[in-house]
Order: sequence, then structure tokens, then C-alpha cells
Amino acid sequence: MKLVEVLGRRVRECLSAVAVIVLASGATAVAQGLLRPEALKPGDKVAIVSPASACKEKYVTEACDVLRQWGYEPVLGRHALDKHGSFAGTIEQRKSDLMEALTNPDIKAILCTRGGYGSVQELCEMDLKVFSQNPKWLIGYSDITAMHGAVTSQGVMSLHAPMCEHLAKFEGADSCSLALRGILSGGMPHYEVAADRRNRQGRASGLLLGGNLALLNSFTASRIDMLSHYSDRDIILFVEDVGESLERLNRLFYTLKVNGTFDRIKGLIVGSFSDVKYTSDFAHVYDMVESIVRDYDFPVAYGFPVGHTDDNYPMPEGAWVTLTVDAEGVELSF
Repeated sequence: MKLVEVLGRRVRECLSAVAVIVLASGATAVAQGLLRPEALKPGDKVAIVSPASACKEKYVTEACDVLRQWGYEPVLGRHALDKHGSFAGTIEQRKSDLMEALTNPDIKAILCTRGGYGSVQELCEMDLKVFSQNPKWLIGYSDITAMHGAVTSQGVMSLHAPMCEHLAKFEGADSCSLALRGILSGGMPHYEVAADRRNRQGRASGLLLGGNLALLNSFTASRIDMLSHYSDRDIILFVEDVGESLERLNRLFYTLKVNGTFDRIKGLIVGSFSDVKYTSDFAHVYDMVESIVRDYDFPVAYGFPVGHTDDNYPMPEGAWVTLTVDAEGVELSF
């Protein structure tokens, strides 16, 4: 594969720099990884759906403008802007939009408007085979982690990535948005992040799986539990969360310890943990995580730019990756 585009560098909290490089690839069947959805071409249609909470119309409208600038045709789901309490429509309405986007052969990718709460509700009413029968990039994060679990459990890659508010805020021109565009058009990223003092050095390869920590824990041992579904495979796990107390995060990480997840994974990527309600037990979430994973020997990368922040780099779930953590920093290769 040949280097085709350097997408830029950002300085993160004046401490760490991230470089994104997109590599050319048109393959859909990837050795060791899951099935990769087909690359989009100019003029392809991208469905906009709201599987969870309602999204502001302004963000959706401006995100559609970004997709048009990228050469795609946005197709707004019938209920994408609906409101039913805090949800974007009833369960049946949200399910119908998702099913239409999945089964319509003219739709080549699906962008979720936002996360929030509720994605699992329509998944309970669906035959998950629809995801393998109609492999398409499904884009989102936060509550959309439930959707990623459903898609990857069916052997298809899914895209943990920014949604409408982010695309609208940065007009599709920041490094995260450009990396998303590169993946949709057939590329795969290469990330480099500056070292964190807590990092544990090492090198490991495996399936990239993860997302919102609370969601991952909520679906343990269910049919959308991506981690147990691929318990026989090498896994590089990434996690992030927002608005949780330190006590709850402690329980969530210990759940990964007691259920054997940390015994199985080959590497851990610790993303952003925003708006944490701190106690006096630890000065930072990362210090707490360091104490919990002290007895393992897999490489650990702290401060990776993924999560509920402006630096939320796209992570293709189910891709085969190599994580390298050394004194110079962190490298995630696809």
C-alpha cells in the first residue's frame, strides 16, 4: 500500500501531537480483520438516521452540507429529526429508518446523527443478520457503541467516529473529519500520539474493538457483546466515556478485570474520559486505570484522542491493527 495523503497534525492540550496518514486500499476482504464495507464513490448516497436521542436540526443540516462538499448525496431518514420524549422518534420509527438505510441498495453508508440513549431498543427488535447481509459503514460513537457491537458480531467492520455536531462545528475540515472522509473513500489511517508518562511499552496486534466503556459493560454476555463474541481472537481494546463518577468508572474497569477481558486482550488504548466527577482517591482517571492493570503485561496507551472531545479520531472497529508503545510515543497502524 502506498501513502496517498497526509491529513494534518493537531496539538492536544499543548502536550501531545497526533498525525493522521491515510493509506490507499480498495479491498473489502481484509486478512485477519473483519469484512470491510465497500468504499464510497463520488455521488454515492449516505443515509442520515437517529437511532438514539434527538439531534438539533442545525447540526444535521450542516452535516449534510459537509457530505455534499465531499461529493456524497445525503439522504435524511424519515424520522431523523423527530422527537419522542428525549428520543428521536418511537422505537418502531427509529428501527424503520435504520432498516430502510440498511436494505436500500442505493445507500452506501449510514451516518448516525448523535448518541445519547436508546440504540439498543431497536436492536432488540431486529434480526442482526441484516448487518452482514447489507455490509455498509455505520458511523457514530457514544451510545452508537451498541450498534457497533451488533455490526461487528456479524463479521463486518463498523466505524467509531464523529457524528453530525462534529462535522457541523468544524465544517468537515479538521483532521478527525478528514480522516473519516479518507476511510469512507477506501483508505485506512495511521495514528501517532505523543507519549504519556503512564504508558506501558510494548507491541501487539489484534482486532480493534471497543468504544464507550459503560455501553461495553452493559452488554456483557449479550448477542451484541463484541468482546465475548471474539474471545478467541487477539484484541486491541479501546475505551472512552463521559460524565461518569470516578467510583462508577472504577467499577466499570474492575468489571473488565473480573470478567476476564484483561486476561484476553493484547493491548489497551485509554481514550478521553470527559467531565469526570472526581473524589480524593485518584488525581486522574488514568492513575486509577494504571493501578487496575498493573499486574498485566500488555501495552497500554493513555491519552489517545478518541471520545467525547474535539479530538475524536475515527476507529474502524474490527480492523486488524498493530499497537506500538515506546518511549517516543504511540503508533496505531492499520
